[in-house]
Amino acid sequence: MNTTPSSSSPDSAPPRELLAIFGRSNGYLLTEQTAHDAVNGLAEIARDIIGAATGAGVSIIDQDGTRISVGATNPDVLEADNLQYEFGQGPCMRAWSTGEPTYIPDTHTDDRFQEWTSAVTKLGIRSCLSVPLLNKPAGLGAMKVYSNTVDAFTNEDRRLLINLARSAAALLGHIQASDTPQRISDDVRASLAERDTIGVARGILMERFNLDRQAAMSHLIELATDANTTIGTMAAMISERQDGSTPSGDS
Repeated sequence: MNTTPSSSSPDSAPPRELLAIFGRSNGYLLTEQTAHDAVNGLAEIARDIIGAATGAGVSIIDQDGTRISVGATNPDVLEADNLQYEFGQGPCMRAWSTGEPTYIPDTHTDDRFQEWTSAVTKLGIRSCLSVPLLNKPAGLGAMKVYSNTVDAFTNEDRRLLINLARSAAALLGHIQASDTPQRISDDVRASLAERDTIGVARGILMERFNLDRQAAMSHLIELATDANTTIGTMAAMISERQDGSTPSGDS
């Protein structure tokens, strides 16, 4: 059993610019309208990127441990998240509080969160991987994926989810920031520019390796993880190479 499986006018600065976040179109980045939409979009991306996942969720948690927003891909994920706060225990809360990934390979046998695991097995959840949304000096919350099969998630899934959470946290940090409107608007324009760069890099990977959109995005995340850099930085490196070669030396 694998028990350790492996971011309008500048003067107007509309409130929606606080929520420049991963979305569901062109390069996986767009400006979302609300925090609820933002975390729901992130949950859907996590589910799509982690092939073994049957559901995914994202929680934003304040410094006192109070959940202030939650996104879920289906009702069972939302119920599993609600149960963590009802019982005061679970992998999402553990990942947020410790700043470390938490993996449950089998909810039938894991004894760390007995009330929670006993309840979610009735929902068909058999394994769970949760990683923190880290935004120094404090964590913003956690991202998690669920599966209805035992020990569903691998070391590679862990790496992919951590990388996605790192980029997501950088953008979600705007929700709790107290920056000026000008700074927020500048950051949003930078995020949208990065979206375009990611779209170009993804297209290069699709053509070079004959990948579909999702596989190309997963490959981009893998390259960024291997290089210990952000998705945006890796996308810029790929886009700048006229021959379409990748920084990792793939050919």
